[in-house]
Amino acid sequence: MLERVCRAWFDLAAVLLAVAILGLPSHWLTDRFFFDQDLPLLVGFLVAAGAARLGLSLAGRRGQPLSVAIDEPSRPSFGPLPRPGTAAIGLAVLCGVVALGGSFLVYENYALSLDVFMVRFDQSVLAGGAPMAHVPPQWRDYLPALQPQFTRSTADHAFWSSTYLPVNAALRAVAGPAEILVGPVLAAICVVAVFGVGRRLWPERPGVSVNAALLLATSSQFLITAMTPYAMTAHLACNLVWLWLFLRGGRFGHAGALAVGFLACGLHQLVFHPLFVAPFLIQLGFDRRWRLMALYILAYAAICLFWVNYDDLTRDWIAAAGPAAALAAKPGGSVQAAAGVGGFAGTAAALLKAFDPGQIGVMAKNLIRFVTWQNPLTAPLVLLGAVGAMRAKGAVRSMLLGLILTMTAMYVLLPYQGHGWGYRYLHGVLGSACLLAAWTWSGLVEQIDPSAKSAAARVFVAAAALSVGILLPIRAIQTHDFVHPYAAANRAIRARPEDVVLVDDQASLFTVDLARNDPYLRGHPVVFRLAALSADQIRTLCAAHPISVFDRADAARFGIQVFASPVSTPAAAARLSLLRTSACGMAREPIRDLGGRPLG
Repeated sequence: MLERVCRAWFDLAAVLLAVAILGLPSHWLTDRFFFDQDLPLLVGFLVAAGAARLGLSLAGRRGQPLSVAIDEPSRPSFGPLPRPGTAAIGLAVLCGVVALGGSFLVYENYALSLDVFMVRFDQSVLAGGAPMAHVPPQWRDYLPALQPQFTRSTADHAFWSSTYLPVNAALRAVAGPAEILVGPVLAAICVVAVFGVGRRLWPERPGVSVNAALLLATSSQFLITAMTPYAMTAHLACNLVWLWLFLRGGRFGHAGALAVGFLACGLHQLVFHPLFVAPFLIQLGFDRRWRLMALYILAYAAICLFWVNYDDLTRDWIAAAGPAAALAAKPGGSVQAAAGVGGFAGTAAALLKAFDPGQIGVMAKNLIRFVTWQNPLTAPLVLLGAVGAMRAKGAVRSMLLGLILTMTAMYVLLPYQGHGWGYRYLHGVLGSACLLAAWTWSGLVEQIDPSAKSAAARVFVAAAALSVGILLPIRAIQTHDFVHPYAAANRAIRARPEDVVLVDDQASLFTVDLARNDPYLRGHPVVFRLAALSADQIRTLCAAHPISVFDRADAARFGIQVFASPVSTPAAAARLSLLRTSACGMAREPIRDLGGRPLG
């Protein structure tokens, strides 16, 4: 059995590595994560699998059974095990505690990428009681520089919000001061829900549900993502709770599943939850449950129609609540920039038209990132159980098809994930992967000699201990090392005494994400992206406000990667030159960078 698992690791790694290396072109950030973070661990996994195969081979030549090779008589046996439900609740609590602690120790309670910051941006907007925030008149002409990406505004720039759907932000707005608890609580819900789904699917084998919960709870991707404001933990929780209710059935189960489905579709992007649900609805057709299938299809059509038109609904809200204004949204760089069914269809068509089969190398690296951020048993067990899952039909097959469907859709629509701890676009189906892996493990254990089952259990526990004791600390350090320079730079910017900070992001990595502001532009300093300002706007800001500039030298001082050239375009050079000349002579203080050095 263990030899089959090890062999599956070699087969999986060989295919993914071949495609990753040969599937050019790639993206530099994907390559950086691949070479710096994921490839060394993949090699480590393969070395461990090779050593295990060698040990099993040598033991076999000496005539030792598995139970002797691994579970030597001198080793103590397991003590009394907790009841399955108690074990699941204990794992859920531990995951919540780890996620909460990591929110501060690993992630420094910082929203790293700008799209994640927009969750907190919308959280503040929704806490204000409206779907869009009112922009003070003096700042309306500056909106593209105040929040450079992922925003939409009314035509007169009087109101703005993010381009993302609102449910993830709404969950955090409801939590209020306890917002930091949302990720940990959702993580705990995920563990309980994956256990509950396992009990529904295999009531006669409670060990499967416990093992699925253990595989999820020992996933570095699962734990570290729960430390962040990313919507992916909420996607996973909603998908698992949906499946739990769907399998329960009855009026309560199906009504609850549809309610959860409504929330899941509106978390941040519409596409993810329907990809998870679709195979289960198709299975209803195979089972000839036509009325139930029709109910779900009609309900999801209405749900998707609502969320596709959410932008239009928010503009109608603003129009009804305040003075009439031209409310055509101005896109800010999201796949949901255009509003309504026509806009959604146009965006989907554009993404399909842009499909590049050559991006399969990026997708292979994404999948390597995904499998190396999990418990070492998860990926090979899913691979080993794939054929059996297709033959098993029912919910088991639907979970596998949801995994495949999501991978395929992301390859076609958006193979580059950008930032992400693991492969976040598969996060919503991570519970399915853990359930399939636990189901496969149970089938493999049933095929071995009873005397070897204790040894197999020790291997499973050892893999969990390896994940938590070695892999999770490695991944936590990698995450913190990437996040910390930006978190420290953001704190320094927020601490400046000047009214305005200009971020020159032309020669440093991801520093455009440091141009972030409260949606109501309360407090100070107000932070602008220098590259989005015109010469006249720079002169106006210089005349009215003390200013600091965050530039390439500041980025390097905080440990952020900088590029070879201090400016990348003539326009960027002209803006910096303007700041150093008498054009800003009316400023009340000399313009200084974050180190306090005058720019002039």
